[in-house]
Amino acid sequence: MTGPTPRKNPAVRLGLLPLALLGVFLVVTCGSREQSTPTPLWPPSGRIQPTASPDVPSVQVSLTPKDVSIRPLPVQAGYPFTVTLVIHNDGGAPTPDLPVMVYIAPELETIGYSPFMEVLTVTLPSTRPVSLEVPVRWNLAGGENRLWVQVNRLPKGWLSDTPTWPEEVTSDNSALVELTVQPFDAYRSDLCSGRVDLEIDTGVVAQPGSERVRVPIYNAGNQAAYNLPVVVSGQDLSGIAYAPAIPPCGGTAEVWVPVDRPLIVGESIAVSVNPEGWEGGLAEDDFTNNGASAQVARPAPESILPEPVDYDFALTPQDVESPAQWLLLVTVHNLGTRYAAKVPIRIENQAGRKVNDVIPLVQGNGTGVAAIRVGTLWTRGGTLTLTVNPTGARGGLPESDRSNNVTTFTLP
Repeated sequence: MTGPTPRKNPAVRLGLLPLALLGVFLVVTCGSREQSTPTPLWPPSGRIQPTASPDVPSVQVSLTPKDVSIRPLPVQAGYPFTVTLVIHNDGGAPTPDLPVMVYIAPELETIGYSPFMEVLTVTLPSTRPVSLEVPVRWNLAGGENRLWVQVNRLPKGWLSDTPTWPEEVTSDNSALVELTVQPFDAYRSDLCSGRVDLEIDTGVVAQPGSERVRVPIYNAGNQAAYNLPVVVSGQDLSGIAYAPAIPPCGGTAEVWVPVDRPLIVGESIAVSVNPEGWEGGLAEDDFTNNGASAQVARPAPESILPEPVDYDFALTPQDVESPAQWLLLVTVHNLGTRYAAKVPIRIENQAGRKVNDVIPLVQGNGTGVAAIRVGTLWTRGGTLTLTVNPTGARGGLPESDRSNNVTTFTLP
């Protein structure tokens, strides 16, 4: 006869269970430690991964308000300027693809103006700081603005393809600078007739599938214009942008106007600058040329117009004559759009002797004429070389193409 089977104590059985689970966990983790490799969450594939440890930060960079400079000063509304940053690498290791954000916003935003923001990357060497120049071409309202710069530190909630590097201390990664922008000075010029007149220039570009329209603007008046509305409209279509500063007497601007849907081939659109009756618009003497119509189409390559330029001077042998001994009559062409005053010209003979003079006025898309005495260079049958707007001349004007600025003339 067998006695009753002794029952195990439930408390003992429950107490042994955690020990058993701990033993299984140690066996699994110890046996697989050599095969397990943690997957890095940053940086993404293709970037150089910094060497980091729990105790040493990957990078250590810094930027202070003293490391931020602006030129030229004072900043004038409607005109470009450059922000220069000096970024320090305090960690001692090279740092590639370091994100930098530059943000400019007025203290009080008004209609027609939007903040400026640019995010770019820079590579820091291990031994010296890096100077970075950021050009700013933006419609900034006159008044008090704030310039905010952040290095390796983007705003919370920022959805960007530009990742930041791991860094332990980021309190010295930003700088806030007060930026005063002088109000736009609607200056006048005496080079052309005294009127206020803006017009839509030739070359409106509206391509099917695009969600923006290129609108060229020409300032035929003698008063500069700034921040004028440029409007695009069509069937179930609209868009508005604001023009930058447009100099007087032939100044031009190119404005890309975003629209609220893709353009459809064959549809007609209307474009206008500074529409008549617009609240806050510029009072003009002639509003009839402020609007134009265009059709959405793919332009043929030969119909694409070159970008307008302010100044493009030209001389040919036919533009030089000698109406009297020791005197030259010179006609200078300007293929650019802007009127120019006191355009420098240099005349040189074969012996290297020179005469420097100026053309008093050269019209935009026109000409200018001057009579110049060259008695000190005169040699019967000699050759003179004429150069308009020579490189480095005092009072010279910016010009991108000087290939047609030189010609020769044979003295009688």
